[in-house]
Amino acid sequence: MLGIARVRRRALVIGNTAYSPDPQSIPSSRKNATDVAAALGDLGFEVKREVDSSTQAMRASLKDFFEGVRGGSDPPLGVLYYTGHGLQYLGENYVVPSDVNLAQKAEGIARSSINVDREVLAQATLPNDGTCVLIFDACRNDPSKGREDLAGSFNQVIPPRGTIITYSTAAGRYAIAPRSAEANSIYTGILVDELRKANAQITVKDFLDAVRFRVRRYMSEHQDAFLRKHAQDPEVAANLSLRLSFALEKPPLLAIEETARKAEQDDWAVIERTIEPAERAKLLKAFIDRHPQSRFLQAAQVQLERAAISEAANEKTRVQIEKDVGDSEFRSDQAKALDGDKDAAYRVAQMFKDGTNSLRRDERRTVQWLRLASELGNGIASYQLYLYYRDRKLDREAVRYENAAREQGYTPPPRLDTRRG
Repeated sequence: MLGIARVRRRALVIGNTAYSPDPQSIPSSRKNATDVAAALGDLGFEVKREVDSSTQAMRASLKDFFEGVRGGSDPPLGVLYYTGHGLQYLGENYVVPSDVNLAQKAEGIARSSINVDREVLAQATLPNDGTCVLIFDACRNDPSKGREDLAGSFNQVIPPRGTIITYSTAAGRYAIAPRSAEANSIYTGILVDELRKANAQITVKDFLDAVRFRVRRYMSEHQDAFLRKHAQDPEVAANLSLRLSFALEKPPLLAIEETARKAEQDDWAVIERTIEPAERAKLLKAFIDRHPQSRFLQAAQVQLERAAISEAANEKTRVQIEKDVGDSEFRSDQAKALDGDKDAAYRVAQMFKDGTNSLRRDERRTVQWLRLASELGNGIASYQLYLYYRDRKLDREAVRYENAAREQGYTPPPRLDTRRG
């Protein structure tokens, strides 16, 4: 992992709570923003916190934030956290400033809001292999429509290089927020708790996956039937080149601790060299048993949970693991994909499709990796498989993957949807 002390760490935290009409207000957003800002500040971030930002103010803050993160020669780590209303309209994503009237139709709300794709992601690629973390704790539905409106869901996106994007809930679902100004939303409450426990050995990707798994377990197993019914399934989309952590490294306290650290490090290095999902799961289980007090324990636990998902997906698709082909970027993305990263699996599929990264074009492998990406939850891969099978008149498979794309929240923007039958 990169020397954390050399990384410039800045955060912009936005909490929008006051909306018109009043029933659309989100009282917990102020506390969400306050608590996230405090937790990031304790981890060494330079934090700017804003509450109830207008459209003009949000645009200016985003511009200043990304310009500030880009300054300097060391790799930057920028965190943008947003809590408030969000929507998807015509296949594009929006976050809603506080001065936008939510009584109007979705078209009007979108026109007055911040376009995530064009105004946030377009600025998110940072220099010097920087890392940009985007966290959206917002409903993924259209606030002007019905409660089960799937067409109003946030859309899936392809994260730019060096970017990780987290949504607090799945497509078509609400992000549960209390009516009390004294309580956090469920996602942010867990996020803040995990930030307070984070150590430097858990990467940003592992950390956000740990939050995702904990939110899903908390709600799906809750005694309250309402929370079980509306259980959130957060989404994490990643395209990271550096292995950074939210937390700062702390030196060992005792010489004996340093000896234990060496043993942990050796065992952990074996895990990191292993990419086959079933073998990786065995090594992670053994590591947790052997080193129950390890500084890598947080990372091992979330990776073990992810390995189970990856192993199940790989059993269905049986992708061919390549050891002697491709460049370093391909090998890195292949390892991430086999570790359960849906976006890395999609990128590998595109490499085989286009014949890039020292690979030959290979239709069979393209389809294999698209199928793995789909099994892991990538709606864009599912939509491409729908087109692939439809064009070959394999109707059963086409219908399967068209349905999967919809369930996974991918709605192609109109300019890309010209082939839908």
